Amino acid sequence: MLDRLRTHMKKAGIDWLVIYSEDPHLSEYTGKCDRIRAYITGFTGSAGILVAGADKALLWTDSRYFIQAEEQLSQTGIGVMKYGLSGVESYESYLSRNVSSGQTVALDARTVSYDAYKNLMGKLPSDVSVVDAGPIIKEVLPDLPEREFGRIYAMSDDAAGRSRTEKLKDLRKRINDRYHCDSDYTYVVSDLTGVMWLLNIRGSDIKFVPVAYAYALITKDEMSLYVGTGVLEEELKDSLSKDGISVKDYDKFYSDLELIDTKTVLADSYTNNAHILKGFDEKGIYTDVSDTFLLPKCYKNDAEIKGMKSAHLKDAVTMIRFIKRIKEMAAEGSLTDEYETGAMLDEMRLSSGACDLSFKTICAYADNSAIVHYTADEDTAKRLSSSGFLLVDSGGQYANEGTTDITRTIALGPVSEEERKIYTAVLKGNLDLMAAVFPQGYKGALLDAIAEKPLWDIGCFCGHGIGHGVGHFLSVHESEARISRREGKREADFLPGVIVSDEPGIYLEGKFGVRLENLLLVVKSDDIDGNRMCAFKPLTLVPFDKDAIDPGSLSTKQHETLSEYYDLIWDEVSPHLTDDERKWLKEIIDIK
Repeated sequence: MLDRLRTHMKKAGIDWLVIYSEDPHLSEYTGKCDRIRAYITGFTGSAGILVAGADKALLWTDSRYFIQAEEQLSQTGIGVMKYGLSGVESYESYLSRNVSSGQTVALDARTVSYDAYKNLMGKLPSDVSVVDAGPIIKEVLPDLPEREFGRIYAMSDDAAGRSRTEKLKDLRKRINDRYHCDSDYTYVVSDLTGVMWLLNIRGSDIKFVPVAYAYALITKDEMSLYVGTGVLEEELKDSLSKDGISVKDYDKFYSDLELIDTKTVLADSYTNNAHILKGFDEKGIYTDVSDTFLLPKCYKNDAEIKGMKSAHLKDAVTMIRFIKRIKEMAAEGSLTDEYETGAMLDEMRLSSGACDLSFKTICAYADNSAIVHYTADEDTAKRLSSSGFLLVDSGGQYANEGTTDITRTIALGPVSEEERKIYTAVLKGNLDLMAAVFPQGYKGALLDAIAEKPLWDIGCFCGHGIGHGVGHFLSVHESEARISRREGKREADFLPGVIVSDEPGIYLEGKFGVRLENLLLVVKSDDIDGNRMCAFKPLTLVPFDKDAIDPGSLSTKQHETLSEYYDLIWDEVSPHLTDDERKWLKEIIDIK
């Protein structure tokens, strides 16, 4: 494929080709028609940027995919750039050093944020020609699937907590209060979760994420929604119309951009692609705004929190039953392989209230558990045995309730001293963050070290972020909230209502990995010297593995946190279990 790509590049006079992973909405999870980078490289991870030149091709990815990328690219001639490691430059820096004056760079501006596009342009020689990569992609991949549109449906106002008219009214007020645009503005939204949240609708266009392909143009008095109109139910279309929302065909969005004649175009350069915003910026009418402020979906209201709690209670019952069954199978010697074990959990979740998974289940045994985003293949899945660690990262979508995401590392037999040490260190990090009290308005980057310090204390490092936001029956990865040592450009203040994951991990390549993940809700805490404080309350209600913990190495505070957590699990979950399951749970949460 790489030779074919270079042949077409040479024919088109292209010196450098940059291919991103995202779709025109900059989605992390994409439909089949948008997986260009995966088709060309063979690398299937959700994050990666390919840079191809005449003599060298490199793919940048993060620590979640280092091992996977090396395996999948080993025979392709594409090198792996392990972004985030010391001494590994960014793809922008690489291009700035290697692209010569007068050369031509091709990229698809619809698949890169305007923020990232501007950053790249600022590093290239001023006389470099930047052209659309669309034509060459069509030459190389002539049989790309067409975009498919699925069912679009309404989410009840009771489940959402607020009506779409209330949300639109507040949005317009925030625009006026903050940006003083009066009435002459157009606000552009292309982030799928943002459009869904704002209008209390959901869709089925992308696997695992209940969203529909959609764009929105909003003015003081009007709103246009661009979706696949052929699948929109008349009742919903009428309801949207009554609320002042015109429904238009998805394919008309880019031509309608050319008709915008307001004095100001407002849009978030992080969530809108460069093709949308570049022209408005060149005209001098573009204002960069933050969707974190204008679309505050990361701050869950009471109804959304209630739904998330309900979803997590159902999920906890499923996970407890799954872990119990896996432990019994290990004792019986009746374990299967990674693929079948993951499929068993999926079936249990889908038969117990989930309408879909929230992402593809990661079920990784032994050395595969050191691959952060490992995917078990039916034909090559490793068979489990009654020893070692099984790492299971999974979640569900619960219609009109919420989205779950949980990781548990399960001991399938006797635990070695090293395995117990690593597991306990990760548990300490998880518990320390769960117990954190912090000033209201903190950013997640200021909380990262709380979870990482126990890992550092034993000479280990977590290569990925400690936490990500989670949507309310939306994407399992909500970009506004995060906990990472690398502070992002666009992070929400941690205020009551934020939901974020707590997932420290240690991965020993070729041996095993341990990750323990809970979802935490930010809540109010007692003031300190007149300063407003916040704390975390766990939404995930599943015990850790007693067989892998060294209780003697836990501090008094960690013991207290674990005990309080287990009391919460018992109070909330045990009434929904059978007598046999309650007996097993009681034994598991007895940590001394």
